Amino acid sequence: MAVDFSDPVFIARMTAVLSTVMLVAVQAGLGCTVTIGDLRNTMRKPLAVALGLLAQVIFMPAIAYGLASALGMKGDALLGLSLVACTPGGSMSNVFSYFSRGNMALSIALTVLSNLLAFGTMPLALTVLAPDSRVPFTEIIKTLALTIGPTAAGIALKTWRPRIALWGEKLGAGIGGIAVIGAIVAGVAGNWKQLPFLPAELFISTALLGVLGMFAAYLLAIIGRIKGSRRITLIIETGVQNLALTLALIALAFDNQFSIVVYSYIFGFVICFECLLFTVFVRWSVVRVPLC
Repeated sequence: MAVDFSDPVFIARMTAVLSTVMLVAVQAGLGCTVTIGDLRNTMRKPLAVALGLLAQVIFMPAIAYGLASALGMKGDALLGLSLVACTPGGSMSNVFSYFSRGNMALSIALTVLSNLLAFGTMPLALTVLAPDSRVPFTEIIKTLALTIGPTAAGIALKTWRPRIALWGEKLGAGIGGIAVIGAIVAGVAGNWKQLPFLPAELFISTALLGVLGMFAAYLLAIIGRIKGSRRITLIIETGVQNLALTLALIALAFDNQFSIVVYSYIFGFVICFECLLFTVFVRWSVVRVPLC
């Protein structure tokens, strides 16, 4: 039987299956980077963790709401931006934190904890940000539930079978990275005819969301007297989201609707560029010393 790649039903089903595989692989690989002891040690200095979670759970959605209000965004536009803002941190933030010489223990702990908390915080934030949108909360909860098991399994492997966890970390990161890039490229390529007609607020909001989030984290770090590599980590963890989770959630809960998922596509391109610039500058001692 021939496969019809022009069949929207087949494409939707294939996207849902691939998104599920991508999400499970990424979350398992994420869990394989931290042990129970690492989480326990990080929590012994809870202020940095608390400020990081505050920036991700409260400040990022609040910034998205402010941008949407200022730009007059409603409907799918508001929902698309809100989904990006409400998503917790991902493995990409760990990569940028590493190259920026951040605190890796704090980075990984924040990523894992924010993903676990997303089970409750994400549906709540979406209820506040997009009350008029038809948000399928049951599907969202089901998708988030897929993150719990793989993450917990990865943490268990890292704690009791570290050699296996090392392979799990590499495999999860590899599959996740390729899948996220592939999803973004395929999504843009499959809808390239619509690109010239995308609204200006799409590019403005996605460009400012990460930058303003990182600046808010910087201010929180100053207030909390978080310095050095931990301050760098707070900044990156706040701005970089778990795009694998966002893309999987939109595919499973919103049938990969382009008017919604395009915000994740554009944000993915923009935040990588912004974090690359941040990494280059923060490795320069002239910038790093006063910043930290």
